[in-house]
Amino acid sequence: MKVLVFGAGSVGSFIGGLLSERYDVTLLGRKHHMEAIEQNGLRITGKTEKLVRPKVWHSLGDLADIDLIILTVKAYNTETAMNDMVPYIRDDTLVLTLQNGLDNVETIRRMMKKEGHILAGITSHGVMRAEDGHIHHAGFGETVLGETVPSGRGHAEKVSEMLNSVGVQTRVSQNICGEMWAKAIVNAGINPITAITGLRNGFLLKVPTLTALLERTCSEAIQVAQAARIHLPPCNIIEKTKDVARKTAENKSSMLQDIERGRRTEICSISGYISEMGKRHGVDTPVNSTLTALVKGIEETARIR
Repeated sequence: MKVLVFGAGSVGSFIGGLLSERYDVTLLGRKHHMEAIEQNGLRITGKTEKLVRPKVWHSLGDLADIDLIILTVKAYNTETAMNDMVPYIRDDTLVLTLQNGLDNVETIRRMMKKEGHILAGITSHGVMRAEDGHIHHAGFGETVLGETVPSGRGHAEKVSEMLNSVGVQTRVSQNICGEMWAKAIVNAGINPITAITGLRNGFLLKVPTLTALLERTCSEAIQVAQAARIHLPPCNIIEKTKDVARKTAENKSSMLQDIERGRRTEICSISGYISEMGKRHGVDTPVNSTLTALVKGIEETARIR
């Protein structure tokens, strides 16, 4: 099977790098990261210690005969990425989104001929880019995949088997939409608050006012999900969010890292999307709306300074 990882940053490089030990994998990512991988291989340190040598993307011709596209670009780049790929997607090509945010499947669906060939997934592996050509695997996590239409043909099972075969613990869910919402609610409870305050995740549990803000943010998002008839997994998502903050206490959220680097964040696909869904379903979301506005304000300020 030929696999393309489109947007091979930290997580994409990790998944693609491991798959490359058994499958024909090509990575597409930032120029300097790709050049380092091409010259020296991809070095993985931390919980996983490996040196792997996936192919890297050079031209659109490299997209020929791809069987599986794993999309790991930032949510705001999904449409651009799909525009690049659509001419090369065959009727039997699978597209798996392993991205943050809640609007990626909608974007992909608009542009794909075969809706039954779209898979969605989430992963909780902790991976950071140490330097070009080198990623650090900070913590193991679970990867969950699912079909995006009820009439799925077992494609998720097939990709799950591939990932499990290279040590990426993966399960298939019949409720991938609910799983994605649950992850987005966790992200909404942690990422924007850390991005605004500049604090690492653990401080959200050390400062009572921030803990209360986390709880209110998640509670709002849960109300929106329920109004939208999303079947959330049977767990206490607020407590799960706190547990994630606890387990990643020393981590900087991806949104905080984006702010520190002067990059655009995925706030619109997480908190912003939750607020938009709230409007559609008559649920007020003052906390998520305010957090969205503040993060966007920080982004815009960085661009004009």
